[in-house]
Amino acid sequence: MSLLVSFVSFVIFISFQATGIYGGDSGDLVTAAATGGVPHPPGYPLYTFLGWLLNHLPLATPAWRVGLLSSIPHAVTIGLVFLFVFQLTKKLMPSLFAAIFLAGNYLFFLYAVTPEVFALFDLFVVLVSYLLYKQKLLLASLVFGLSLTHHHVILFLVPAILYLGWTVSHKRHFLLKLVGFFIVGLLPYLYIPIAARGNSIINWDRAVDLAGFIKLLTRADYGTFVSGGYYGTELIQRVISLKAYTQFLLLDFTWVGVFLAGVGLFSLWRQRRRIFWFFILAIGFLGPIFFFYASFPLVNRFTVGTYERFLLPSYVLLAVAVGVGFNAFAKKTWLAAMLGILLFLIPLSRGSATLWRFWGLRDDHTADYLGQDILNRLPQKSILLMRQDTPLFMTQYVRYALGIRPDVAVIHLHRLESDDYKIILNKIFPSIVLPNIIESNRTMFPMYSNTKLPLDPGWFWVPEGLVYKLTPEKSLPKFSQMKSSNDQIWSTLHNPTTGILSRYNHLMLSDVRDVSAGARIDYGKILLRGNDVESALKEFQTAVSYSGDTRMAESYTYVGLANLFLGKCDEANSAFGMARQASLAPEAVLTLYEASVARDCQKNAPKAKELLDAYEKERQKEDIPLN
Repeated sequence: MSLLVSFVSFVIFISFQATGIYGGDSGDLVTAAATGGVPHPPGYPLYTFLGWLLNHLPLATPAWRVGLLSSIPHAVTIGLVFLFVFQLTKKLMPSLFAAIFLAGNYLFFLYAVTPEVFALFDLFVVLVSYLLYKQKLLLASLVFGLSLTHHHVILFLVPAILYLGWTVSHKRHFLLKLVGFFIVGLLPYLYIPIAARGNSIINWDRAVDLAGFIKLLTRADYGTFVSGGYYGTELIQRVISLKAYTQFLLLDFTWVGVFLAGVGLFSLWRQRRRIFWFFILAIGFLGPIFFFYASFPLVNRFTVGTYERFLLPSYVLLAVAVGVGFNAFAKKTWLAAMLGILLFLIPLSRGSATLWRFWGLRDDHTADYLGQDILNRLPQKSILLMRQDTPLFMTQYVRYALGIRPDVAVIHLHRLESDDYKIILNKIFPSIVLPNIIESNRTMFPMYSNTKLPLDPGWFWVPEGLVYKLTPEKSLPKFSQMKSSNDQIWSTLHNPTTGILSRYNHLMLSDVRDVSAGARIDYGKILLRGNDVESALKEFQTAVSYSGDTRMAESYTYVGLANLFLGKCDEANSAFGMARQASLAPEAVLTLYEASVARDCQKNAPKAKELLDAYEKERQKEDIPLN
């Protein structure tokens, strides 16, 4: 029966599986798999090797082929959850309830139909747990070794593993077998030094030697043994992560699901004490304790999307507890049994809502279009310098995995500082001169960037749609020419608010909105400096219409300024008010702008003075005393 559950789940997942790339790290992962490279640390050798094998299938797109590493593992995970609950309850209905409950979860479904590493990780979590429950320690040791070659967060399962495994035979020869099976599971790590010697542009840390291998494995680029190098040092930040975990749990499981999980754990405590403590340790360490350690920033859609995908390992185990709780609740009386049947309406209705949110994802190419829009306007043999994960990874996927615009060298700006990346670039693009890539190549190749980098005197970055063109002073276009060119370019680019994002604002994919909004704002600023206020206002209003979040406050601020310059007092004040609402910490300068509206536009001197005084007080609060 569990095989049938997995098969049905797979059919549903593959019916929605994306043929285009998704947000986050998926562009880096798929491009590495498609080109036989090594993705960002820790390299994910098992995932990348399997993705490389799947990429040889003559089917669909690279994103879809590598996406099989999401749909297949999550389908198997559903079957294992069904089997786990059945082994604990010996009942069909609780097992089916747990399987449907998990499969219909938005987050679980998301990572079943998009190419990412988390579905395979979820499978390892539940598989190791089930094998330990069945006391298949040798197989559990092998699978744990394999899981370690995939995602290091599996280490947070170790306390639960040690607890459940310590009572089994500790004879020396058996321990040696455990170690042997574990070492065999580590063999996929061999992929990294082999792939690092290849010709893929996606080759992080170029781990051809032990030093490079350790650097990659320990995530030294991000800071070894820390989740990130810029957030989470304060206790309050870690407490916020814990609070967010409980909020997400209630959102995804509802009070009914949380109640059933609690009943299930209580039932295990009464009847299977060792399994109860295993689940408590596993869920506790993979859930709250991990988030306390990792302390993700929760400041915008993209960072919340980064946070939420790590909920899945604990969710998978909680789904088993939900099934056990359903069994304990429904078997008490005939009335409880009837209520249990009605409870099926909850996962079925939530699953239906999930299917609606993903309707159209299969043929959606929102992320691909961003990469294509960046590349298609470039002249032959251009050098494109990119930073920021979303535009970088999507453009790399379009260029190196889909093979669009193979004449363009798409280069990762941040990695230019590392010697290993320079070796890779010399190997793949021998005509590009390093290390001073801008100064050494600007007269030989057309050069573009999605960010304004520091330049020598006499050189400028001129906007061209989503990127900037490096231009010498003697070749600078007239203002009217620059505007005409950009208006024509923007008329041909894709609108990020269409496609799957018009149906539901999937968090990490919605960063495409912010990339386009940012380019519109930056172009509008240039129009504003050129005194074309009407055109600038249209750009800022378009940025607002994209409904991004990281630059929404800035969009409204410039809408307000443009209206102020045009003498539209009410519209300016309204926009400044919207900027306040869109900002986590409104800037004091908004009060100054409102004072300008009162003084220059409304001719209200007393109100202007009142606002200026308020601005000075706000500014003084922001000042840091030198002593």
